[in-house]
Amino acid sequence: MNRFQILDWDSEFFGIPVAQILPAKLSVGELDQVISRLKKEKVKLAYWASNPNDEESQRGAQLFHGFLADKKVTFVIEINQIYQQPNTFDWVIEEYSDILPCTDLENLAIQAGICSRFKRDFRIPERKFVDLYLLWIRNSVNRQMADAVLVAHLSGNIVGMVTVAEKNGRGCIGLLAVNEYMQGKNLGVALVRAVQDWARGRGLMSAQVVTQGENIAACNLYKKCGYRIERIEYFYHFWI
Repeated sequence: MNRFQILDWDSEFFGIPVAQILPAKLSVGELDQVISRLKKEKVKLAYWASNPNDEESQRGAQLFHGFLADKKVTFVIEINQIYQQPNTFDWVIEEYSDILPCTDLENLAIQAGICSRFKRDFRIPERKFVDLYLLWIRNSVNRQMADAVLVAHLSGNIVGMVTVAEKNGRGCIGLLAVNEYMQGKNLGVALVRAVQDWARGRGLMSAQVVTQGENIAACNLYKKCGYRIERIEYFYHFWI
């Protein structure tokens, strides 16, 4: 069984050989073997989405100096159990139709990644983090990474946005951000509801979002909207 995979896209983007360690659980000895093989392959950075409940895996990650870059939380909700509420807010949420993101969208995309593992890992240059999220919103607008980009307007400006795609029968949130001046006004709730309406319109039974455990505001938002935690993964970065 191959315990790691070279990530061609990440390697090209970051300019170094990057790999993904595959099993969620590994003994200390198995992780030692994987890292030894990665060294032989001249891999410089390896990601590992590990099982946080497996003590052996967590002990191995610490022994081999893994950087805990993210406690990734997957939230889900069953759409047919949600009462469909009308939009009673002061803004309009609609699908973004331009072929390129505007400056408002780009700024919101960068804001959406502020707690991401690519921002938290100090060995990853700030410019690479920014470029990654700019690329994400561009490829969401052009429908490579999303099926729709929903935006909230206020006084002619985009003050909130969320990207959504259908994956494995679920409506999946990718990026979600609210302008800092609009936070605390339930705009995040309105955007989440807009995603649920979008998913409902496509006949989907559930919605999902993967966010960072360190992003307390995001986690509280999804809990407030009735989402439940489906799973948690500890994402380690190994610099080799």
